[in-house]
Parts: sequence; C-alpha cells; structure tokens
Amino acid sequence: MKSIRSYFMAKFYDATMKQSEELCLGRWRSQLLEHVSGDTLEIGTGTGVNLQYYPDTMNRLVLSEPDPNMRRILEQKVQESGRDGVEITCDGAGRLDHADESFDSIVSTLVLCSVDDQAESLREIRRLLRPGGAFYFIEHVVAVNEPGLRKWQRFFEPCWKLFGGNCHLTRDTERAIVAAGLAPQELERTSMLGPPPVVRPTIKGVARKTGA
Repeated sequence: MKSIRSYFMAKFYDATMKQSEELCLGRWRSQLLEHVSGDTLEIGTGTGVNLQYYPDTMNRLVLSEPDPNMRRILEQKVQESGRDGVEITCDGAGRLDHADESFDSIVSTLVLCSVDDQAESLREIRRLLRPGGAFYFIEHVVAVNEPGLRKWQRFFEPCWKLFGGNCHLTRDTERAIVAAGLAPQELERTSMLGPPPVVRPTIKGVARKTGA
C-alpha cells in the first residue's frame, strides 16, 4: 500500500502543487536560491522543482531523494536540463553519506514536514555544513500564533500523514532549527497561497551553522 501511495504521490505531485508554485512558491524559491553558493546539497529533492532556480556559479550540486518514484522523475529533469556536474543520491535526510563539513550550502524546501525524525535530520544538516555554512529553507509549519487553526491542524494531521507521504501539519520547525544549533539570519513567517488553510503557515529564510 505504501509503495502505491508513493507512486501516485510522485506522479501527481507537480500537478498538485502547480497553483501554489504559480501564486507564491516559484517566486520564493527563486529569491531564496539565487544566493546559494559553493558546494551545495539539497535534501528531499523530490521531482526536482528547485533545479531551475539554482545559479550556475555553484561549485557542486548534490541532490538527495530516497523515494525511487520521485527519483526517476528527478533524473529525467536533470537530464532534460542539460546541467552538468549534478549528482543524485538515494540518501534519506536522517542519514546522509557525506563526511563532516562537506557543504557550504544545504537546501530544504517542503521536506522537514515529512522526514521521520526532524531533529535527527537537522543534526545531519548541521554536521554536513562547514563553519559559517548556510541552511536555506521553505517549510510549512504549525500555526504557532493561531490557536483555532492549530486545533484544526491537529485534527486533520493523522489523515494528512497517511495520504500525504508522512507530511505533518503541527511541527514547530523554527524552534527545531534553533535547537539543532542553526541560527536564523533571515526568517519570514508567511502564508502559502493555494493549499488548504491547515497547510498555509510557512517559514522561509536562511540559518547559519553556529559554534564548533
């Protein structure tokens, strides 16, 4: 059953997200990723929506995607893009097969809602970032300042997780980023346009690796 849900989610993901991409996500991705530099890793790349927004000046681009159905679409998009030097791996966000401090930039867009262990994934991001390295993110989150909406997020979350690839509606991702030792340098709380209200609360920005 899980493999069937995975197949259909990959097949229809881009079409499902099309309205939000046109209304806001495309613009947010472009604004965020134009500043990515150096050796770069994207976790949970999915179907490769971000590929078109990466600058050509990066040293290296590694795209990780553990789901085989998503990865097949991603591989096709990379091939069609004609972009050289792109590496695709099947690593999950909680265990990435790279040495400590391998990357200058790490990207996560609409991924930390669905990883099995968010804290573990953020620890991996911090481990892989070089000192002063940047974590670029767009993530939908719990409605921290809206108790009424938060109640509905809790109500719908079990069903949403089942049919949305383990997507959680009530994760306080901003707090988790800080707890992992990543200091937000730019952070905006906003509302995604297009999806149901329970998915709209969003954070986006850049956090830097702090400490040793």
